[in-house]
Amino acid sequence: MPTATDSLDRLIDLLARRGQSDSTPGDAIDKALASAPRMTEVRSLKDHPDVRQFRQDLVDGFIRVDTANRLLQLLSTIVTAMTAR
Repeated sequence: MPTATDSLDRLIDLLARRGQSDSTPGDAIDKALASAPRMTEVRSLKDHPDVRQFRQDLVDGFIRVDTANRLLQLLSTIVTAMTAR
């Protein structure tokens, strides 16, 4: 039986996959992807402090309104940026 954190993980994974760009095989993006990996300052959504706090409160059975609000604002920002592409 899936838990609430499983649902949260699926949502975060879906958003992370949606944020990855699609490319046509053999184009310049494929060549860049085949080159040596680059370093980035982008952190995984799973590591964001608001997501970690939400997950902990969810596991503890204590979801505070301000915690849920911060997570929803974060997700709203991400979805808005993704749809603006």
